[in-house]
Amino acid sequence: MKRIAVLAVTSVIACRPDLDSGEAAVTSVRVLAVRAEPAEARPGVQATYQALVADPSASNASESILWRWCTAPKPPSENNVVSSTCLDPVNLVPAGSGAMVLATTPANACSLFGPDTPPGDFRPRDADVTGGYYAPIRADIAGADPTFYLARIICNLAEAPTDIAAAYARDYPANKNPHLLPLGARVDGREASFDAIAAGSSVELTAAWSVEDAEVYVSFDRASQTLKARRESMRVSWYSTAGQFETGSTGRAEDDPVTTTQNVWTAPDMPSITMIWVVLRDSRGGVGFATYHVSIGR
Repeated sequence: MKRIAVLAVTSVIACRPDLDSGEAAVTSVRVLAVRAEPAEARPGVQATYQALVADPSASNASESILWRWCTAPKPPSENNVVSSTCLDPVNLVPAGSGAMVLATTPANACSLFGPDTPPGDFRPRDADVTGGYYAPIRADIAGADPTFYLARIICNLAEAPTDIAAAYARDYPANKNPHLLPLGARVDGREASFDAIAAGSSVELTAAWSVEDAEVYVSFDRASQTLKARRESMRVSWYSTAGQFETGSTGRAEDDPVTTTQNVWTAPDMPSITMIWVVLRDSRGGVGFATYHVSIGR
């Protein structure tokens, strides 16, 4: 079966959902993340999509990305995050090309991928735990597996009393992308510079974001039929061309107000220039990312 990579609230999957793929080692061209601006849009509204491409060969592969919306709803019988028919060109709508594109969210996204009654033998989609719905946009790059970014869409609240639905439409804040602060590094308890990391060092890395990045939003609680305030959880995915991370992802739950997360990276044994990519995701699909060049010495 052809591999499908899905980027957003979930990470990479191969025929099944998987929240932590463990594929932190980058050895070939890969799309590690996609950031939409705005991070959440209504159907028919334009957004900018920017890809973070890991390209160890520095071949500018990101310039050749082909973007296409998938218009195929996922049937209940499938366990993929997106429908397998999204691999068929007949279900793809052109959205642009290049490392960054301006594309219009499909006008019927809330019926294809949301709570509105969809056409054909499908049922309305259930929201995720944050109340969100997502339209898949496919990014194809030469030499890499097909990648889908799940673009969060704003739909009307379904299966709620009229007054609750009106309050939700009034009070729900559209998601904004989080922003990574400069990555911190310490070796043997002392601050370290990415310009001079000793080969084989154990480096404690700290990713950080602002308090405002973990946004508070309203969510519909079906059990109590009321709106409740929630705060976004935050997750960081770690990638590098060499060396080894202690874990592929770290983060903070929605009830944890701490704005930092740590990981340990063991530097390669030989002098080299190593690349590290850090991707910050909030639980509503917002994305922030950064790239670092690390000089490994003796």
